[in-house]
Amino acid sequence: MAGPASSLDLAAMMAAPPHTPSTTPKHQQWYEAAEGSWQAVKRPSQAFTDPLRSLRLITWNIDMLIPFGLPRMQRALDHLSSLVTSTPAATPLVIFLQEMTSADLSLIKSTPWVLDRFRLTDIDETNWAAHWYGTVTLIDHRLPISSCFRVPMASRFGRDAAFVDIALRAHPSTTPATKVLRLCNVHLESLVATPPVRPAQLALAASHLHHENVLAGLLAGDCNAIEPFDATLHSQNGLRDAYLELHPGADARPKPSPDADAEERDEGYTWGYQSPPAERERFGCSRMDKVLFCGAAEVGKLERIGRGVCVEDEGVVREMREAGMETWVTDHLGLMADVVIR
Repeated sequence: MAGPASSLDLAAMMAAPPHTPSTTPKHQQWYEAAEGSWQAVKRPSQAFTDPLRSLRLITWNIDMLIPFGLPRMQRALDHLSSLVTSTPAATPLVIFLQEMTSADLSLIKSTPWVLDRFRLTDIDETNWAAHWYGTVTLIDHRLPISSCFRVPMASRFGRDAAFVDIALRAHPSTTPATKVLRLCNVHLESLVATPPVRPAQLALAASHLHHENVLAGLLAGDCNAIEPFDATLHSQNGLRDAYLELHPGADARPKPSPDADAEERDEGYTWGYQSPPAERERFGCSRMDKVLFCGAAEVGKLERIGRGVCVEDEGVVREMREAGMETWVTDHLGLMADVVIR
């Protein structure tokens, strides 16, 4: 979520009591499809018999505050399907989604390619810090999940960090405990706050990526990086920024600009290009969405997804235009990263 696309909804969210942070993980079940229905997994999967060497990570925020949520989400799933299909068959996939609603979860659960290929961290809003929206992670069924948990953050918007541990083969010369690849799906605090909230949120999430049993950690999502201090939060917390690693000369600082053409000059921008002109004028374009990592991981490739993806149903398009709306699926571009595990 970026600018106040729906002031009434945003005002209601900000009026809610702030959520209290916790260092204690809230463990939850995860789910897999069996005979067309979603069931809780009873026990952790076995670790790999061969080392996990690579995977593809996709992250995307689908704005929940603007109308026509279901047709926009359906088109987003269609686009994600094309990315899944174009991914090499041998490459495991993980998809992080932010700003999901219970209606979005219903669509996801009934989508054939999701049923066929993925496990889900959530099939309803039970584990979300804010019951009206939250995050969900789709995990390739070939990846052995050993744990799934959330850590509540201090937040006016009900934000938390959602973790999934992927079991990795223990090396014979190490302790018997199996090392894990720890995945973290985040949606950090929106807007400017006094005092700032995002530094503590990212520090809390990062602390769980530096655990002794974590061989490699990946954190991705909508980081709402809109202020100068956001530029160094990753390095302050022992994380590496995939975009900056792949573009060593890039300026890490947010560079708000109302110029839509600025997106053409800086391929790091993920917000602003598909935002209403008034919001772009107020908030500028920026690199809100990020992929961060630590430990025995490297990002070999990073690209944006979702650029120019619009609702295609003619009836819905007509209604959106009559309402004075653009037909974009969401105001964010997503990211797709190819990750190597050393």
